[in-house]
Amino acid sequence: MAAIDGLPLYRRIETDLRDRIRSGELAPGARVETEVELMERYDVSRATVRQALGGLIATGSLEVRRGLGTYVAAARFEHTIGGFYSFSREIERAGRRPGTRVLDLRVEPAEASVAAALGIAVGASVVALRRIRLADTEPLVVETSRLPAQRFPGLERVDFSTVRLYDTLTTAYGCRPTRARETFEPILLTAGEARLLDQRRGEPALRVERIAYDQDDDPIEHCRSTVRGDRYRYAVELRER
Repeated sequence: MAAIDGLPLYRRIETDLRDRIRSGELAPGARVETEVELMERYDVSRATVRQALGGLIATGSLEVRRGLGTYVAAARFEHTIGGFYSFSREIERAGRRPGTRVLDLRVEPAEASVAAALGIAVGASVVALRRIRLADTEPLVVETSRLPAQRFPGLERVDFSTVRLYDTLTTAYGCRPTRARETFEPILLTAGEARLLDQRRGEPALRVERIAYDQDDDPIEHCRSTVRGDRYRYAVELRER
């Protein structure tokens, strides 16, 4: 493969692979040829192939799955930080069908960090809802929400596989979530988290902690989420003051 229009060989390969992705020849989730196969396809050295693949990996077009090979990256769901949002509505805006798989729903005593977040006494009862959030059938997030049981009596009996938490708070309890504070921390998936998210142990992810507040600015939910790093990203919009 010769350089054309002054472009180095690795750039030509990078461009060709990108064109194959855009045309659909290499669909999201498709496995890209091995380094040896690409060397033969383009008649170049291994170093040239690796340089081309490295550029596409750096821009997010390709991803390496350890022990499996190089794959076309699926499009990420993007959330712009700065406004209150609902997971379900974010997924709907992306043209996908949101879903929930409930893992556990019970009343339990609040540990110190949860009690501090919700402004209640340590050991006070909270409703703990643990669930997997889905886009169509694809697991994206594992999260546990804890809400004060005294504020929301009977919440532990709701079937959250068919109804949404925030919609339920609004319609059944007259409580409208209006703002939230979130913190983000990069992590590596544990074996248990990886199993629930259909990932491999040690894959990068985000730990997100949220405290949601109602229309009276009272804390109503403490939520700890594990978000897949390969399918979700956050953006920050900055403006000059």
